[in-house]
Amino acid sequence: MKVLFVAPYYGPVHSSGRLWVKWLQRLGCEVTVFDYRQAVIPERWYTKVRGGRRLQRFLMQFRLLQVATQRPYDLIFVLKGETIYPSTLARIRKRHKGLIVNWMGDDPRNFPNIRNAFPFYDIVFLTDRGWVQAVQQMGYQAEHLPYGCDPDVHRRVTLTDEEWQRFHSDVCYVGRRDEREEWLVRLTSNAHLLKIWGYGWDKTPFTALRPHIAGGALNEEEMVKAFNAAKIVLNLQPTQLITGVNYKTHEIAGSGAFQLTDFKEEVAEMYEPGKEIVVFRSPEEIPELVERYLRDEKERRRIAEASQKRAYNDHTLEKRARKLLEIVREA
Repeated sequence: MKVLFVAPYYGPVHSSGRLWVKWLQRLGCEVTVFDYRQAVIPERWYTKVRGGRRLQRFLMQFRLLQVATQRPYDLIFVLKGETIYPSTLARIRKRHKGLIVNWMGDDPRNFPNIRNAFPFYDIVFLTDRGWVQAVQQMGYQAEHLPYGCDPDVHRRVTLTDEEWQRFHSDVCYVGRRDEREEWLVRLTSNAHLLKIWGYGWDKTPFTALRPHIAGGALNEEEMVKAFNAAKIVLNLQPTQLITGVNYKTHEIAGSGAFQLTDFKEEVAEMYEPGKEIVVFRSPEEIPELVERYLRDEKERRRIAEASQKRAYNDHTLEKRARKLLEIVREA
């Protein structure tokens, strides 16, 4: 199968696209990559120039149309594609004989370009069953396809002494700063070592959090090391989710780390609470659960090992890629 893969691809934080390409290729696909965020002007340039993003977005439409129509593809696979104009997809649709699908881990209704392009996608794959139902109610074909881990990447690793000093923690949080930062303040009143990584934390108004900010966004390799060096990894599910789980749910599990996360319907379907993952239903529970499991190293390790086993058995990106190709071939 000849696939044009349209996705964020180059750059340290776009590992999801690279992993999709790896598994599509391993499953026999011939993949051509089009990075829609850097197709004409490199991201490191246009982000520093006034009007650069707008110019890149405008020029990218013509380049995508050219690439998508210069040779026949069996499948055009768009990963998110929030800057692709519906008019561009409409023009591709007229000349492309194969399928056009989209897969994304955000609510597509929040992105006008994606929402208005639904008529030009044959299938929209979404990581949250609630979003799937919403898109289906709008009259379009949508399928549930959650995130998955990659055992080649998300695994137990041995850290150097220098890496251990940088990453080790009692509680680790990797994620963008959002309105729930006050939840983390609850963990600063004890003597435990809390480390926070991600975008925006340097702007937190909570002075109690500032000593615990370890750095900005981590790349995939660094994130796996942080998970491996933490006794507890706290995972706050994005507020836009209805039933589903984020990518980190499987990344943490695959890395063999102990995970504490907020309850979502699909969390309990994928990992058994109390045996493969620990969940909370209100932020008030977080400090108590942290204290409980920091005292019980044996139980932490048992749950972490069970979580990794479940992730490798049921929730790998290879399985997700196989399911996507199966649905595409039957369409």
